Amino acid sequence: MKKKNILLYGIITILILLIVGITIYAFLGTKKENIHYKKGVFYSIEKKEEESIGNKVYTKEEEFVKDFPDEVTDDFDFDLYSYVLIEIPINTCGEKNFKPVGYLQEDDKLIVHFTYTSSCGVCPPEYEYYLLLIDKSLEDYKVEATYEATNDPHCDPTVAYKPIIYIYPEEEKEIEIKISNKENLLFTYPKYNDGWKVTAKPNGSLISNNKEYYALFWEGTSKYTSIKDEGFVVKGIDTESFLEEKLTILGLNYKERNEFIIYWLPKLEQNPYNYIYFESLEEINNYMSLSINPEPNNLIRIQMDYKPLDKEIKIKEQVLTTPSREGYTIVEWGGSEIK
Repeated sequence: MKKKNILLYGIITILILLIVGITIYAFLGTKKENIHYKKGVFYSIEKKEEESIGNKVYTKEEEFVKDFPDEVTDDFDFDLYSYVLIEIPINTCGEKNFKPVGYLQEDDKLIVHFTYTSSCGVCPPEYEYYLLLIDKSLEDYKVEATYEATNDPHCDPTVAYKPIIYIYPEEEKEIEIKISNKENLLFTYPKYNDGWKVTAKPNGSLISNNKEYYALFWEGTSKYTSIKDEGFVVKGIDTESFLEEKLTILGLNYKERNEFIIYWLPKLEQNPYNYIYFESLEEINNYMSLSINPEPNNLIRIQMDYKPLDKEIKIKEQVLTTPSREGYTIVEWGGSEIK
């Protein structure tokens, strides 16, 4: 009897060890591998004009000099190498210490990765440019930049962060914009007195007090928000593709999507899941309406409310519609964290 008990206990012990071993193996097998970026030779370069260039590859010196006429190219060798330009719109009030980590090749893409430190301060973005020296054979690759915050700033959920307004008239036009509840404004740029008065050009350029801007910026206290019965629940690691898809549906162009994602992606992708809801134009106007003279043909306002989640929840998927951008159009986007 004792021998049978010993044998039974031995079998049970072996089974337990097998189960534990299988569990550990499954965990390790599904654990996300660290991405190893190739170290590259990077140059930090300056550009005096504020107009966006975008990411591109220079294979000839004359192409580069056309965009950067003041940059010294004595150390460049366009016979042996190509030079990848990476354009980074940086919110200098809340994003510091940008550093290139490296790059990797993925199918037809050349992905360049940067890290930075994040805080909750916000101001209009300024462009920084980096050049990456690469082998001549990579000149046909599509260039993408990815960013990773090295810290978590824990932003105040009572603030509507980084609402930014773009103006696109069909012809040069004098435009005046006023915001309701101006007592709730915390920061504006250019300075909001009794409204903004600007000369707007079809390319989006704005002139105010003899200075040129590409957008108007405001930050203010936000109304209290909560999880609704509709919206989206998105894995943190899927945030980039989610925003690319939904912001396109909501009417943002490439530049507007790029600036939105650069600001919000680090705050969202670090969470296991996020509840995300895009407010309707009526909901936005209820607590911070815009008075615009002359009125645009199209007003696109995007306010993203989000709440970090530890696990997935089930909600009804929000239905989004695509607005028109034909004719004189004004676009605004911003976001807030739900308490």
